[in-house]
Amino acid sequence: MKASRLVPIIIALLVLMPASARDSNLTEGCVTDYAADVDYFPDKVEIIEAATFSIDYFDNYKVLRVSDAFDGAPSFEYVLVQCGTPPPHASDFAEGAQFIDVPAGDLITLSTTQLPALSQLGLLHHLVGVDSAFYISTPEVIAAVADGRIAEIGFGAGINIEQVLNLEPDLVMSYGFNPATDAHPVLLEAGVFTALDASWRELSPLGRAEWLKFTALFYNLEAEASALYDEIAEAYEAAQALAATVPAADRPDVLINSFLDYADAWFIPGADTYVGQLIRDAGGNMLLAEEGSAASQGFSFEVVYEGGLDADVWLIETFGVSSMTGLLALDERFGDFAAVERGDVWNNNRDENANGGNNYYEWGVTNPHQILQDLVAILHPELLPEHEFVFYQRMSGE
Repeated sequence: MKASRLVPIIIALLVLMPASARDSNLTEGCVTDYAADVDYFPDKVEIIEAATFSIDYFDNYKVLRVSDAFDGAPSFEYVLVQCGTPPPHASDFAEGAQFIDVPAGDLITLSTTQLPALSQLGLLHHLVGVDSAFYISTPEVIAAVADGRIAEIGFGAGINIEQVLNLEPDLVMSYGFNPATDAHPVLLEAGVFTALDASWRELSPLGRAEWLKFTALFYNLEAEASALYDEIAEAYEAAQALAATVPAADRPDVLINSFLDYADAWFIPGADTYVGQLIRDAGGNMLLAEEGSAASQGFSFEVVYEGGLDADVWLIETFGVSSMTGLLALDERFGDFAAVERGDVWNNNRDENANGGNNYYEWGVTNPHQILQDLVAILHPELLPEHEFVFYQRMSGE
């Protein structure tokens, strides 16, 4: 067939072809020419590591579900409807399902862990409120709170509902520990769309990072989030592969945390926790970690003294301690530990604000590759000799 005869056929096929075959997600504004046979979400995310949220796509809406948001939590269901298209029937969903038009507009966050995703996805201009700026590390948010562009609306069940309603957010991103004291029951009662963030329940570092896709779903930024996550995962896996080259016999013993007087215990994460995987992926052996456990276990000082005295490296991860002098002021027996004698004690507070807000727990959530790179450089400095630390710092002598 001659090429000239193919042209009208190709044009006809293009006209009949669904818009999804050639369009990307709508990230600004609403649909103005709704058609029932169009897939309005051609850019979709695939959940790879995260275990506490899932997404199902339909032509003009997507159903987002969050499970295990806190101990004993039910499943939470969010129906994200493409703006300008008809919503599905509420009767088709579980009781309590919340509906929201996407792409969403203004939002409020109630955890510092939710801010990096907004920054990395270019969504900070939508942020109108936070619980408090006290522990925040993200500079743009600190500045916006200082000049009044972002409001502080309070914590938990004591959240300032009147202020929230005045801000008129499309959604609030909250979290759950105990419904009796959490913010989300109060917000829901006031009719505010509230999405629960369960990223802190993820046991995998990449699983926590993948929650940036959760945020992206509300703004139809699936393509951007997927590309960003792929870069993070690639960098994480590269550091993991580098550490994997170290023979088992050369992997250092690592002691985690320190004794807490107020709890009368020294908490060691289980081998299957978030921290446990980081230490393992960095090529270390975490001392006293319970095998197969996804929880932390409390030990007496005496038990850790006996089991951790000869640790090669000590990661204290303790607020407000940045020197050996400060560490020994907590308990002079710490001076007996081999890691102290060798000067191989590290804290993850390299980037900590004056109020104790630690960027390890903020930026580190969506950037576990940087945490892992720090840990590889600590445990196997020969593998990353030029590494510039992001979260950890060696304890000074003073």
